Amino acid sequence: MEAIKLRPEKEQKTMWFIGWAVPFVIGLVLLVVFLAFVPPAEAVWLVLLLCLFGWLVVMGLVLVWIPAFYKSLEYFIDSDSVKMKKGVFWKKNVAVPFTKITNLDVTEGPVQRMFGIGTISVQTAGAGGQQGAQPELKLLGIRDLEGVKDSIMERVRGYTISGSGEVREKAAERSDSEILGRMLEELTAIREVLENKRS
Repeated sequence: MEAIKLRPEKEQKTMWFIGWAVPFVIGLVLLVVFLAFVPPAEAVWLVLLLCLFGWLVVMGLVLVWIPAFYKSLEYFIDSDSVKMKKGVFWKKNVAVPFTKITNLDVTEGPVQRMFGIGTISVQTAGAGGQQGAQPELKLLGIRDLEGVKDSIMERVRGYTISGSGEVREKAAERSDSEILGRMLEELTAIREVLENKRS
């Protein structure tokens, strides 16, 4: 099968901006309310100005970081795994082999549904652990959720079926005497270890 390259939709970037704009607006409203009810004192004004400056610096950095992070996100579905590249300052590459995938979850929050996008979470037995734990990989801002999920599942099924056939063929190639000979060697080694522990 041909490799699939995906990028998040532009609406994902818009959602991140909205997510940061809400606390910014709430912070400004609280500042205005505070200024309206607190008597002006020199120390209070200095603290408020420092807080406002810090808040504006953080929001300015966020406005620069969101487009850079969005641009760094890439997803690949190739012949043997689902891969993700991301990172602005620290680059991170994640690959989840089809043999490790146990579940694919599709989620759409209310704002995501408004924009027509969602998230596909790739779960593995080792990383997922208990129910509700973090997925191994998340494909954010995907428009064709069911199509992408079906494409991954089709490859997982195909890989599992062909992989199990290869294992059966390799096992059939080995003769029974070879397998029994290896088992005897292992049992002999275990016996020697146990006898050495007794003495």
